[in-house]
This record gives sequence, structure tokens and C-alpha cells, in this order.
Amino acid sequence: MLPPGPRLPGPVQTALYLSQPLHYLRRWHQQYGEAFTLRMAGAGNMVFISSPQDIKRVFTAPMEVVHAGESNSLLRPFLGPHSVVILDEWDHVRQRRLLLPPFQGERMQAYAKVMREVTHASLVRWPRARPFPLLDVMTEITLELMLRNVFGLETPGEIAAFSRDFSSLVDSTTSPLRMLPSLIGMDLFTLMPWARASRLKKRVDAAIYSLVARRRAEPRRPERTDVLSMLLESTHEDGRPMSDQELRDALLTLIVAGYETSAIGLSFTVERLLAEPRTLARVHEELERVVGDDELGPEHIERLEYLEAAIKEALRVRPLVPLISRQLKGPLELTHYTLSAGVTVLPAIVLTHFREDLYPEPERFKPERFLEQKPDPYAWLPFGGGARRCLGMAFAMYEMKVVLATLLGRAKLRLASSEPVRMINRHIMLAPAGGVPVVLDEVRARRD
Repeated sequence: MLPPGPRLPGPVQTALYLSQPLHYLRRWHQQYGEAFTLRMAGAGNMVFISSPQDIKRVFTAPMEVVHAGESNSLLRPFLGPHSVVILDEWDHVRQRRLLLPPFQGERMQAYAKVMREVTHASLVRWPRARPFPLLDVMTEITLELMLRNVFGLETPGEIAAFSRDFSSLVDSTTSPLRMLPSLIGMDLFTLMPWARASRLKKRVDAAIYSLVARRRAEPRRPERTDVLSMLLESTHEDGRPMSDQELRDALLTLIVAGYETSAIGLSFTVERLLAEPRTLARVHEELERVVGDDELGPEHIERLEYLEAAIKEALRVRPLVPLISRQLKGPLELTHYTLSAGVTVLPAIVLTHFREDLYPEPERFKPERFLEQKPDPYAWLPFGGGARRCLGMAFAMYEMKVVLATLLGRAKLRLASSEPVRMINRHIMLAPAGGVPVVLDEVRARRD
């Protein structure tokens, strides 16, 4: 038996959800409890869950029972058949193993200098004494960081050209139609409304393949620390190197998953800090105590504990991805229900992050929550969880700490309005309406 849910016709439920997803998810959660069922047009039964116990059951279920790749199949024409977000079972495991090494341990420290310098260079270009959307400049920063640290691009011209084409491609594929279940699996790049997107995609693909070929032939490649150069050293279990198609799909997946999410997370963290002078003052005190007049380095970054807690709390109260989707290929037992094959189960991040029993005063921005204890991996879900947790999580958290520590050490910012920032749909994420308008009043001289 499925959990209860609204009895409205499927198309009506679909229209309500697409119109105001946060509003209706919270309404149905209050009405039906921590597990409820929706019937979405063309997608069958969809069970939304919010309890850590049930989420743990989903994340720890056998990989042949719970598929994530099928739920992401609408991204296949864009990301490619070898993308880790498309693959399931052992195909996913093998591809993930190839991508993990560049994002582990001390490798993060190799990226810190570029993160710091790109942030400094961006700051001097920001408008002064007039409102501007913070999200726009954060997006420029995170995209350039991905192109430098992941792709290994170095020349301003090449970075600008790829940034322009890639941003245009992402914007041209944004449409509510892409999210309709009836279109999942179709290659929308072959349809007329996406003709421009198809041309841009071919141009981006050509640029990536050209880069891979140049990097393969580069004599100093073993000395490089960018992710692409490290992936070129990766081999399958049988000793085969990654193919050009695999590398293209990996690079595109990493940049799609990494740059915009980080930009939104950075913008929301600044927004929450500026709205809470007490927490902002504590971040400044920590920066002064830990970094002082020194140049920000890896030895400082790991000691910025309150800043890290503030980032984690911002990602809780401003969840970037509202849901995680899994297709059941066999029965799955939850706390009170047993779901059958064919059902889609969705851990609802936007509901779990605001449960009173998990986070007292859940609407309140309180970084101290994450100083007192480590986050429960089944209750704090900005990077997903289980064996499919975002493999760039360490990179993203490190990047956010470096960028924020650099900016907050120099920039005196204030919110341009006292009105609360609304969350709106942006691609498959939730983003701040208006991009968090801020005013830059002062830029202090560099400490270094």
C-alpha cells in the first residue's frame, strides 16, 4: 500500500507542483505526513519522504534495487552516455572510481591559490555604491575556477570563449518542458525549439575534444595539477585509459554540477550573513584571529571552523536542490510502507532540512548547530548521500571557504533591500530571486 496523498487528477497535481513546488510540498507534507504519494503526469506513482530513517533505507539499498541514473535520463543528451549521473549499478561504480582521485585529500590545496587569485581579480571589477546581483559575479568566479582548476585552461581568451559558449548553452536549454516526464529520454537537441542549443552544444563539444587532444600530447602533463590532466592518467581495471568520449562526458558533468550550484550556495551564504550581523561579526572575528595579516593559505582554511559552519547552515536553510530521485527496480521497505518496483521515491531535501525534530527553530539561521556536532548524513543533504553523494563535495566546500574568506576579508557589503530573498526555480535548482542584490561600499587593500 502506498502512502496517502492528494486525490486530484494527475495532470492537476503536476500543474500545482510545477507552479509552486515549495508551497505544495510543504502543504502536502503537513497534510499527509512524512511520506506521501503524488501521481505526476506520465511518471506514475511518486513517493516523497523526509525522515532520515527512510532516507537511509533508500541510500543504503542494493544498487540493483534503487536506480538514480534512470531518474536523470533527461540529462543524457546533454551530459552524454558515460556521465556518472546517468549510469547505474557497476557501470556507475567503475566510472566514479576513475573520477574520485582528483577530489581527495591534499589535492584540494593545489587549487587554493587559483581560487584566491580569481576572487581578488573579480572583486576589483565589482560596481561601487550601487546595487548589483551578487549571483552574477559569483557565477563568473565559479565558472572561471572550474575552467582553470578542472579543465586546466590558462589564457584569458580561451577562458572567455568557453565561458561565453557554455553559459549560452546552459541558458538555451532551460525550459519547463524539459522537466515533463513524457519528454524524458527524448533527445531534445533534435527538435526545432532547441536548434540553437544544438549548435552551441556542437561548439562546446568541439572545444572540449580539442582541449583533450592538446593535453594528451602535452609534454609537461605529469607536472600539472588540473583535474583533466589527472584523469588522463586514470585507467580502467583492464588498464585502458579513459576514452575521449568518457573524458568529454566527465568534464561536462563536473562543470554542470559544480559551477552554478557553488555560485548559488555562495550567494545564499553571503545573503544569510549580511542579514544576521551577529553571525557576520563572528566570521570577521575568526578571519582576524586565524588569518590576520597573512596571505590566506591551506593552513588557515582548515581552521576556519565557524565559516564552514555558516556555509553548512546556509545550505540547510537555502537548499539548492529540492529533491533527490530514485527509480525502484525491486521492492523497498520503508518504516511504515513497502514500495514495489516501478515506484519513484524522492528524498525531499526541502522538507528534511526544516523538520523541527531535527533542527529546532528550523527557519532560524544558526551556524552553531554545526559546531556542536557533525551533520547527520541522512538529515543534511545538499550534496545528496550514500554511494552517489556528489563526488565534488570536498572541492565545493573548500572552494566556498576560500572564496568567502577572500571576499569577506576585503569587501564591505550590505543587502540592497530589507525584503526577504525568495527562492525560485532555476534549471533544476532553487536560486535567489533577483540574484541577491547587494551594495559594495568599500574594498580594503589586499593583506598580502
